[in-house]
Amino acid sequence: MAVHQITCPMCGFKNPADAGRCRSCGAKVEEYSATYTKEEEDAKRYQQESFEWKWAFSSCGVYLAVQGLVLGILPLVITRFDPIGFGGLALSILVWFVGGAIVGLISPGKTFVEPAVGAILAVIPTVAFLAMITPSGFQPSLLTYIVGGVAGVMVALLGAFLGERVQMMTRGNAKR
Repeated sequence: MAVHQITCPMCGFKNPADAGRCRSCGAKVEEYSATYTKEEEDAKRYQQESFEWKWAFSSCGVYLAVQGLVLGILPLVITRFDPIGFGGLALSILVWFVGGAIVGLISPGKTFVEPAVGAILAVIPTVAFLAMITPSGFQPSLLTYIVGGVAGVMVALLGAFLGERVQMMTRGNAKR
């Protein structure tokens, strides 16, 4: 007697027919028990099924903590480090990208939008802090801060997307 399985349309993992969630990626599989064509399965694989605020807030916390170290503590330890200069910008971009990738990698299912929302939430206090520590005589425009914030959000989104791709490749292939 053959055991029926439900193939998860998100990661391709073969689950028992009575599974409510995919055992690989955590996606709900009871809704996907219908038969799909190959094209439909491929199209659904990369769609985010829901939004989870806990991952957005977790992302925001990671960004704020690491940005606090880079922009607040690092200049105290390394006196030649300028958080407003190119080094600060490069480290901030790295923080946004790696933070998004980590959350995309460890979060269950498709959650690549949450790190971008977390970045939006973290941009506001980060920009406020940068405006506060900017030396007098050098005052960037509001547009500069907005463009920098949007760039951080986009880099976080890219990192989250790549983290999700790595998660799908490792979890989908390891448990098939």
